Amino acid sequence: MSDLQHDSSYFLELQTKTGWGAILRSFASWLDPKPASLILDVGTGPGLLPAIFAQKGCRVIGIDSSFEMFRDALHPNLVLADVNILPLKPATLNLITASNLLFLLPDPLAALKEMARLLAPNGEIALLNPSEEMSLSAATLLADERNLEGLARETLLNYAARAENHHRWNEDNLIELFASANLKLIDTTTKMGKGLVRLARGKKE
Repeated sequence: MSDLQHDSSYFLELQTKTGWGAILRSFASWLDPKPASLILDVGTGPGLLPAIFAQKGCRVIGIDSSFEMFRDALHPNLVLADVNILPLKPATLNLITASNLLFLLPDPLAALKEMARLLAPNGEIALLNPSEEMSLSAATLLADERNLEGLARETLLNYAARAENHHRWNEDNLIELFASANLKLIDTTTKMGKGLVRLARGKKE
């Protein structure tokens, strides 16, 4: 999970000691990239998702805008860069992922267009963000049902609070967002409890 605050220790714990690690593994399994695929993970944090993809035999680069995130890196190929100026060759990547990044950005469409620029023919962009069902009350209910305490509870409730103040996309919203970047939404599903997180994947039109 990526965020706009830059506390490397916090995000290392978040990706390795809470349920977010399981969500990222579920995201990777849902995408099921072919071995040797060239993948970019934008807003990678300490790099858990690239590490998961690398275990599947993929070639992976992670990008984040904060060098501090790489202090306890979980993957060797991490690059400092801004989501709106990605320093890679156009039309080269088989898969680009962004987990809990776009919903926080003031202009998510600009970032999505920049990612689309790098897609190889038949390449895909995949997003993980709060769903339309995410709210502080829904997250509190889930935390109570699962008896979450400490960091696990704190991060879930913080996530819900940020979602309420930023973007939450349903399937129709995502169809429109992807189309505005000349992409076609090809699949979407929800995870976490009663569907508080939405996964989406699309291809160039």
